[in-house]
This record gives sequence, structure tokens and C-alpha cells, in this order.
Amino acid sequence: MKSKKNLFVRIMLSVLGVAATAFIAVICFYMIWEKAPDIESAAPSTKPAELDKENEEPDSGMPFDTNRQDGVYTILLVGNDNGNGNTDTMVVGKIDTNLHKMDFISVPRDTLINVDWSVRKLNSVYWGSKNSGGSGIDALSSHIKKIIGFDVDCYAVIDLNVFIDVIDALGGVDFDVPVPMYYEDIGQNLYINLAPGMQHLDGYQAMGLCRFRAGYANGDYGRIEMQQKFLKACAEQFIKLGNIPNISKVVKILSDGMDTNLTGANIGFFLRQALKCAPEDINFHMVPSNGDYVGGLSYSVIDIWQWLPMLNEYLNPYDTPIEYSNLDIVYREGGGFTATTELRGAWYYAAKPAPKPEYEQEPVIPQETEGPTIIVVPNSPTPSPDTSPEPQEPDPETPGTIVPPEPDESTAPDVPDIPAAPEENTAPEQTQPGTEADNIFA
Repeated sequence: MKSKKNLFVRIMLSVLGVAATAFIAVICFYMIWEKAPDIESAAPSTKPAELDKENEEPDSGMPFDTNRQDGVYTILLVGNDNGNGNTDTMVVGKIDTNLHKMDFISVPRDTLINVDWSVRKLNSVYWGSKNSGGSGIDALSSHIKKIIGFDVDCYAVIDLNVFIDVIDALGGVDFDVPVPMYYEDIGQNLYINLAPGMQHLDGYQAMGLCRFRAGYANGDYGRIEMQQKFLKACAEQFIKLGNIPNISKVVKILSDGMDTNLTGANIGFFLRQALKCAPEDINFHMVPSNGDYVGGLSYSVIDIWQWLPMLNEYLNPYDTPIEYSNLDIVYREGGGFTATTELRGAWYYAAKPAPKPEYEQEPVIPQETEGPTIIVVPNSPTPSPDTSPEPQEPDPETPGTIVPPEPDESTAPDVPDIPAAPEENTAPEQTQPGTEADNIFA
């Protein structure tokens, strides 16, 4: 009897030993298989590259020479809806494999970019380039560089179906839905039906959560905040679990379904790096910006002076700080618009007033300044048809200035003296852009 018991113990130990050996072998194979992405060690360059027709422009801003931080990678994540809209989710991340920290900064979809097109929103670049025969991602990466001052190492364009499949492969995510989310769009085949409270979300429900924005007072900014809370919940859930369920399946879904310069081994490397982080060391931020109206459209205008310190703290992979001169950004100053480089298409910033002003405002006044071009846009109401002046035209001899039309003395009303434009920004607070429900990814 004793010999039978000893035999059983030896068999069990042998089975456990084989299982442990197999497990260790799998882990070793996975660690050997995964691979960090290859990155350029040189500092950013401003040498113009071949352009994607009208939707890409040469790099602007001053280059800087510096050393690259060891073990640090940058990545651009883009949400896409297969051409059914725009890229409404754009996130730039910095992954520090030495400090085991990850920071991701969302760029608002309506971010005003320094171009001379009729629609100057960042989310229009990708599909504008694709529809013009360009690559899409090269055009978008070029404009992201103007905002952050350097080229990202990696990129990944993720569509809705890949997002849904990944969440389902992970087994879903526990999340506390803060408000009722109900929305239906038959044209997009979109049906959001989420009651508030803690619940287990599958892929389609998670997609609806991240796309919903109809109930947020701050529009698209509220949706970005919800996306970030969801991604933070995902990170915390799997870090506490100590592993990523079905990791090989997740890697395959991502590598097969994304437009990316990452290999499956690179994706596996970043997933394992995420598990090495503490939950509090994976953080999400947003480019500081303010809602504004330009040319009759709503935009997010970057606050350059808040953005520079955030950029250097959370994204810069180099030892030398990124400076004002390294960027190509349009921003507000002194009640008007200017840019860190040449203000392109300056006529656009006085083309149309904000819609439905609630009170009377001053007319557009050309403002002469020293230094960068500033176009004053006080959002004056549209004049009535019988007193409307002819459209203002740019002065061909002095680019960036606005020449007011000659007054018609027969119809022009008496206008009192107008005080000088204030030095500080006195434009009224505008409604945040993007308040209707729309795609998270397109």
C-alpha cells in the first residue's frame, strides 16, 4: 500500500515537473520572440519629404540637436472608421521601459492646424490625404510632428472592428458607466444602450461607451475624458490580474487588423511592458486647448504656453527641452490669431463671424503688430443685407494683413470711435466644439 502511495506521489511530481518545464519554456520562448521596435537615434530633422499632394506640407519649425533617452519609445495611436468619417481619436504616447511609466496625450479632433485649406481641423488630414491619393498616416504624422516637435517612432491605425475584437478577446472589461448612454444612428449601424452603474462590457458595448458624446456639456472633450477613463480601467484590471488573457490572440488581432509599422513581436513587447507598470504609472492627458470659432466653424485652439511644459514633461523623448521655435502651431494672442511660424492663409481668420452672437460686438479691426502676424477676430455679427460691405481681401503687397473695404457714405451708418484692441484675449467664452454624437474613430 505504501509503495502504491509513493508511486502516485512520484507520478504527480513528474507531471508537475513537466508542466512547469513547459510553462517556463513558453515564457522563455515568448520573451525571446518579443522584440522592441527599432528607432532612429538621431535628433528630429526638418528636411522636407515628398508630399501627399495638397494635404501634406513641408516640416516647419527649428530642429534641435540632442541625445535620445535610453529605453524610451513614442507612438501615435489613431482611431479610424474605414473611411466613413474622420479620425476623431488621436493619441500620442511615451513609453519609458526603464522607469516603467506610460503617458498618453489625446489631441482633440477639431485642433486648428496651420494650413491654408478651407477646413483646418486635424481630424480631416488622414482621409483628406487618402482621398487625394496619399498615404493618410504620413500626412497625419507630419501634422502631429508640427504639434509635438519630433517624429514619433511607431504608429498604429485601429478601426472599430479591431477595437471590438480585442475587447472580446480580453474577455470584456468591468466599468462604472457614469451616466445613461442612449443613442441610435441607423445610417452608421450604431446603437448605444447603456444604463449607468458598474457592469461588464463586451466589445460592442465598450465601443458605444467610447463613441458616445451626446450627453456631455463640453462635447468632444467629455468624450475624450470617457475614453481615457475606460483605457485606464483596462490597464488597472489586467495589471492587477498579472496577465493579459488570450495575449497571443490579442497580438494576432492587432498585427493582422491594424495599419502599423509594428510587428507582432513589437506589439508583444509593449503589452509585456504595460504589465510591468503600476496602475498609477499609466496616465492619460489632453492637449490644453480652448473652443473657438474660426471661419464659421468650431475649433480647438491649442494654448501654447500650457502645452509646452506638458509636452516636455510627458512626451519629449530627448534630453533637450522642446521650445517654441520647434513647433508649428496656431494660437490666440492679444485677441487675435498668430503662429509659432508663418501664419498661413491669414485671410481665413477674418472670413466669417461666429454663428448667432448673443450680443453686439465690435467690427473687425486690422491690428498692426511687431513680430508674428496677428489677425484680430472679435466675432462680429453678420451685417444686414442692405448695409453689408464687400468681402475683405488680403493685401497682396503685405501678406497676413486685412485691408478694410472703402465705406459707402450713402448707406454707412454713423460709427462711434472704437477703442484700441485690448492686449489680453477678450473674446467671449465659446461653446466647446463638437456637441453632437459622432464617431469615436472616424
